[in-house]
Amino acid sequence: MLIKFIISYYKKAPLKMLFGFLMLVAVDIAQLIAPRIVQRAIDYIITTYTTAGNNYSYLGKLTLLIFALAIAIGIFRFFWRMIIIGMSHFIEMDFKNRLFKHLLLLSNSFFTRTKIGDIMAHMTNDMTAVRRACAFGVIAGFDAVFLFLATLVFMLTLNAKLTLYALIPLPIIALISLFFVRVLFRKFKSVQESFSLLTEKVREMISGIKIIQAFQQEEPESKNFDKLSREYLGKNISLIKIWGTMFPLIFLFAEIGMAIILWVGGQQVILNELTTGELVAFLSYMGIIVWPMMAVGMVTNVYQRGNASYKRILELLEEKPDIYDAPRAEYHPLKGSIKLENVYFSYGEQAVLDNINIDIKEGQYIGICGGIGSGKSIIARLILRIIEPRKGRIFYDSIDYKKIKIASVRDSIGYVPQDSFLFSDTIEDNVRFGKPDATLEEIVEACNVASIDKNIMELKYRYKTLVGEKGVTLSGGQKQRLCIARAIIRRPQILILDDALSAVDTNTEKEIIRNLGNYSKGITTIVISHR
Repeated sequence: MLIKFIISYYKKAPLKMLFGFLMLVAVDIAQLIAPRIVQRAIDYIITTYTTAGNNYSYLGKLTLLIFALAIAIGIFRFFWRMIIIGMSHFIEMDFKNRLFKHLLLLSNSFFTRTKIGDIMAHMTNDMTAVRRACAFGVIAGFDAVFLFLATLVFMLTLNAKLTLYALIPLPIIALISLFFVRVLFRKFKSVQESFSLLTEKVREMISGIKIIQAFQQEEPESKNFDKLSREYLGKNISLIKIWGTMFPLIFLFAEIGMAIILWVGGQQVILNELTTGELVAFLSYMGIIVWPMMAVGMVTNVYQRGNASYKRILELLEEKPDIYDAPRAEYHPLKGSIKLENVYFSYGEQAVLDNINIDIKEGQYIGICGGIGSGKSIIARLILRIIEPRKGRIFYDSIDYKKIKIASVRDSIGYVPQDSFLFSDTIEDNVRFGKPDATLEEIVEACNVASIDKNIMELKYRYKTLVGEKGVTLSGGQKQRLCIARAIIRRPQILILDDALSAVDTNTEKEIIRNLGNYSKGITTIVISHR
């Protein structure tokens, strides 16, 4: 499945990718030619060179050839890394963008039942695993197969008998690699889980720093973090032990192979069945052919992890939004009239709204009041089409909601939710989120209506002040007022304030209501409150 996905991207630039793999092949061939040149140099020194002649020309040519090969390998390696690894990063970027765009389309119900940490794991760890499969997995897999076969050919042409001896330790190296890589995968997964707990703890601590300090919980929280850190350290040490065992074992059997070649090949040199240069070249090939055997386990592991991550991401991409446009829905900018007719909504079997009828005229200013949990916010979300009624219908400008595109509804509404959410950005950019092309003058005007401009001007950097994560540097009332400014800067046809003044003092609340009354003339305004 993952291979098809990778090939689909390679097909977008077939000649470029072909060139990249040809460069990889060229590097391998150049590496295999080098030992033969060294072989000739050694044999020339031993059998041909005479001190009387002082003939350095042939030796000089071989030296220059090695130097040229080194330069060529560097150039070829640059090109294949730029092309193949560059493509893996492009795949990661494109796949991330695709997933992010899909997440933006999913309904609230998905985010209610899915942990933020799980989504972040898909966007980070899983994406990294896919990229590694597209980079190291593809490169090492292709290189291992080609290099093994090519090295085998070079070894056979050099000495077939010695090649058979050289093959003895290779299957053992491959099995060691496969075994340890599987163990490493389990250990690495455990390390990643521990790391996730550690990062989640940091995120939680930063988000709740005010509560931690208010309740004098710095010491207990430090101990909890220290405990998680030690667990993470312990699992990393365990991982290092596996690595520390795997490579010495691999190199042990590689050296055993070298010893076999040295013993058998040395006898052939003594019997004049093999030259000294050929023995040196053969030992070099023995060192080269070990890598493909090591790569077997590594490539298998990287591909399995990449494929598993790819499947997890696909599962996320297969999630369908609960709210979507009907086939014949049209874009219709709203004028402001809204009607809820016999609307019923429930969470499972528990009814929240039952047979609700509301008729709001264009430009009307209305209030919806009720106790906590009475379904006031549900009405706002129904109007926004964040959720849809189980029964009944909603009309916008006397048009059934299913005949209007969701985008046209949301484009026409300015919404201030109960929870005042701000982005970790400047005050200016947080307000501009409601209208990306807004000028500073428009932003100031919106903030004046929301009675927050005076507070902003008292800050050192004024509208360029960073609000911190979720607006942590601001008070609850200031955050609410910025959210109001963000909603009204859109100059919407419908304005919904869902308990948007709960953290504001009485005098400021009266001022905002007065400002909104002047500002929202002709705008359908719905104010939801529990008081």
